[in-house]
Amino acid sequence: MTTLRAPPFRDAPHVLEQVAQTHRRQAIVPTGDPTLAYSLPIPKGWGRVQGLGVQAPVGRPEILGLFAPDPDIEGPRIIVSATRLRWDVDPVEWVRHGWELAGWSIAMAQPLEARWHPRFEVGGLRTIDRRVEVRRATGFVDNGRLLRVDVAGPASTWDRMHDVLWPCGVLMALDRPTFCREVEPRVRRGGPYMAFCLPESWTARPQPPPWVGTTRWVAEPTDAAQGSVGLRIDATRWQYDRPEPVQTRQHRLHHELWIKGIALARQPKRIPPGSAMGTSGLVGIYLATARDSQQTFELRFAHRDVDGWSFDYTAVIASPERYPLDRMRATRALEIAVATTEIQPEEHTPHAA
Repeated sequence: MTTLRAPPFRDAPHVLEQVAQTHRRQAIVPTGDPTLAYSLPIPKGWGRVQGLGVQAPVGRPEILGLFAPDPDIEGPRIIVSATRLRWDVDPVEWVRHGWELAGWSIAMAQPLEARWHPRFEVGGLRTIDRRVEVRRATGFVDNGRLLRVDVAGPASTWDRMHDVLWPCGVLMALDRPTFCREVEPRVRRGGPYMAFCLPESWTARPQPPPWVGTTRWVAEPTDAAQGSVGLRIDATRWQYDRPEPVQTRQHRLHHELWIKGIALARQPKRIPPGSAMGTSGLVGIYLATARDSQQTFELRFAHRDVDGWSFDYTAVIASPERYPLDRMRATRALEIAVATTEIQPEEHTPHAA
């Protein structure tokens, strides 16, 4: 049984100064789609096993390049791929879920420093024919396509090859990036008092305010949602020139869920804000699990305090393990809404539903 451990996935920034001596910059223009032209450092002496330009179906990776020290691709290798996405999803969760379906044990999955694109990495191990394989993927989303560099090899040689392979994904770049992380067009919603954006595949409608001084909107996917998934946004004007404590706001949200038959299985824990990182006034994003009489829910809470207003976001995702795509879409919709919500005068409200 393989024990997951941190050392195979360490960073190696010290090797960047030596890349010019140990690697060569390889430029590739995939056949049939020059917009995917890219370059990355390849260890000297390695060859390009194949470079394919055949478009794969939406949601499936197409191989743009495969590099190895010799034709035996069961040893260390570099795989460059692009996946054309249909919806805005959390790319970390997208890759993680695909690996889990393929039998990989996930050792880590996390966002990376943004650099030119918001990047992420996923690392895992798998036993293949009694041999432990290690894989580390680095990627980003550009213009509706998930670009990824996987470096992989036998665990027996990973410690020796890690510092050689590490820069390849970190330094991969498109020749003509669009710097557009969104897969779907964003649509502006909201009013009165606030406006926010959502992916085009989501709709939103106002609901009666739950208490005086608050406006509420509820959003959900318009198609292809497999379970029950929704996002609620509340905007509340401050009293006494300061926001309520987050604990008070979360307690009120928990009570509303309890009235609807949804009870928390554990208290919320704070999680990384993903693409909402750096949003002004962001207090935090939290994760919790809950249950009703029939199924398990994943709950995500977010809180912002801006210019005399508090924004409270609640994403409810039913059966997240059974319907992982719902969770991926809801996670991105939540982050987009958090990052784009702004105060607006009531007379300027578009009242879009």
